[in-house]
Amino acid sequence: MLGILAMAGGCASTRPTESGFLSNYAAMTPDRFHLNRGFGLQRAETFEATPGELAQIDSYYIEPVEWRVDPQSRGGKSESRRDWLCTDLRATFRDQLGTTKPIVDSPGPRTARVRSAITDVRLARPMANVLLTATMISPFSTGPIFSGGATVEAEVISPDGRQIAAISSASGGGMLDLPGYYSRSNHARKAMKRCAEELLQAVNAATCQAGLPQASVATD
Repeated sequence: MLGILAMAGGCASTRPTESGFLSNYAAMTPDRFHLNRGFGLQRAETFEATPGELAQIDSYYIEPVEWRVDPQSRGGKSESRRDWLCTDLRATFRDQLGTTKPIVDSPGPRTARVRSAITDVRLARPMANVLLTATMISPFSTGPIFSGGATVEAEVISPDGRQIAAISSASGGGMLDLPGYYSRSNHARKAMKRCAEELLQAVNAATCQAGLPQASVATD
């Protein structure tokens, strides 16, 4: 039981950020907590783009992902890890938003831009988790407790520069992410996919408010 509680609490190490990357934070509201998905803030509606403007958007352009992780942190020191995570995030944006409209290589007059930045990366501690797992026969053991995760800020900008939807998504390892406790970056890489799903949900909220069709979250 102690091990389960410890894993459930492991995701608390990641938190939404307000780094200054997004064009607007004013309308962001707390999102519900998912036991296996982490805490997040999500802007669930748009107050600027009109239904007519939203209806005119015919494609998405995904800008290169910015890396705003503290270079002195464990998660920010590796250039190869930076490249993996930025590539993962861009690919999952393509998978999720591509269910709604085409993804283009260069923006046109009716293209919405997707901006994103990875602002925090937490690495799991596999060796420590292995040792804790090996002692689980003890009634006082905790099991693996050192989870990883990541925080991403992202927004969709209309062709005239207005913010359609935005998120600050923090996702950490939870009870159903047990294998990720034994890999440094697995929880962080999963966070990229979860962020893309949350951005699609925020876009859906905006389009729902405008009375336009919504898209389903893409599954593997």
